[in-house]
Amino acid sequence: MKEYRRRYREKHGLPPEKERPSWKKRAAVIVALCVIGFGGFFAAQSKAEQMVTLNGQSIADMTSDDITNYLDLHEKDVEDKKLRLATDGVDVTLDLDELGAKLDRAYIDDELHLVGRRGLPWQRVADVVTTLRHGKDVPLAIAVDDDKLDKVLSDVHDKYDKDPQNAYAYVKDDQKTVAIEDAKDRIVINTGKLKDAVTDELHTGKTDTLDVPVDSREGADIKADDLKDIDTVLSYYTTHFDDTNPDRNVNIRLAQQRLNHAVVMAQKDFSFNKYVGTRTADKGYKPAPSYFENKLEQSTGGGVCQVSTTLFNAALRAGLFIASREPHFAPAAYVPVGMDATVADDGLDFSFTNPFQHPVCVYTVAGKNTVTTYILGNHADTCSVSFETTHLQNLPHKVIKKHDDSVTEDKRKQEGYDGHDVTIRRTVAYSDGDRHVDTIESHYDPNDEIILTPGDDSEEVVSTADLEPQDPLLNAPHDMMDFNVPAADTADTADEE
Repeated sequence: MKEYRRRYREKHGLPPEKERPSWKKRAAVIVALCVIGFGGFFAAQSKAEQMVTLNGQSIADMTSDDITNYLDLHEKDVEDKKLRLATDGVDVTLDLDELGAKLDRAYIDDELHLVGRRGLPWQRVADVVTTLRHGKDVPLAIAVDDDKLDKVLSDVHDKYDKDPQNAYAYVKDDQKTVAIEDAKDRIVINTGKLKDAVTDELHTGKTDTLDVPVDSREGADIKADDLKDIDTVLSYYTTHFDDTNPDRNVNIRLAQQRLNHAVVMAQKDFSFNKYVGTRTADKGYKPAPSYFENKLEQSTGGGVCQVSTTLFNAALRAGLFIASREPHFAPAAYVPVGMDATVADDGLDFSFTNPFQHPVCVYTVAGKNTVTTYILGNHADTCSVSFETTHLQNLPHKVIKKHDDSVTEDKRKQEGYDGHDVTIRRTVAYSDGDRHVDTIESHYDPNDEIILTPGDDSEEVVSTADLEPQDPLLNAPHDMMDFNVPAADTADTADEE
């Protein structure tokens, strides 16, 4: 073929064909170019490595020991760093010490010494070129314990993934100043994205505030703006209890906590049972003494009536309209006779209406042996309230002796006490000149005293209560214990309900 081409070119007067280099020569040229190229790349790579800095400091003249010492020096600072996570409604600060934070030395070492040494060939070249053009500063990257970070972020998620909480009013420690706590939305945080963001942020060596990724929000019904008119204490009332009964104490505090922060908008009704809910064991309520059909029995939630009674007295003094209220079977020792309000899961309820043009908020405080209920509202709705006993009748009880061969002396089987019919008139004078008058009617049945005796059967009617009008107690503004007036002579267990 080669000879044919030569003859063809001679016949047609063409210049002789140039001799092509052999494949060996071509290969030698390619190898030479590669050597030159790689030599240039390695030279560029070496120069790029000299342009790498650590936390803004050149490492060109630093030995490995120098770098280690530098990192050791800054390791101590990591424990004191904090990272803030925030978005609308979320604000959490993470202590890096609690996350087991430390410098990520393996990452830092790779970033310092692997310029142009990772990835595909074009990626390596790009890494070198970028470093030559712009330099490269390796941050003091921080790493944390993965399990600890997961636990903390899970806790953050659970903290905000709760039912929305309405805004509410409360009384500051000075017992006078009213403040508003804003509503809290239900916020579902994307912990996966948040973890990536935290890890990336710490790898930059920075601890700036991070925006929290949120999957969804559920807003509260009542916002702070809805309560902006609440600025004063309309009334408050305190009752006392015996703190030596732990189960009853638990019930009182559970009901008090559930009642706390109740908001009643203008012209709206409030139901104790609907707001506080049923008193059942699964909610933490304990069996404690309570009255049922003139008998003292153990019932789950015994003692809750003291919370409803305290609210009743605060509502009366705030000028609220009482919609429904029932007295106990026997007077309660922690309020004047006729000023109690019993509740029960089977329908006995205490309810009132907010007659004002502004909302009111119920705020409760539990002391060691006291319950205090505040009614908070607008200063324009303040009023003066007075009470007067208009009817008071003692109802004698029977003492019944029953013959019993098993006893050798009289033995009391059932305690007896007098009953009462009481009517109390409330007069409310509002600041705008309006007046409201209503009555509180209470009937307490007498309870027969039953005595087992070795003697004959007998029965007599007696009266042991010398109940007199308790107007000074009724008109005590905040606590009947403010007056040194003895309470009614009621049954010894009348404070159990």
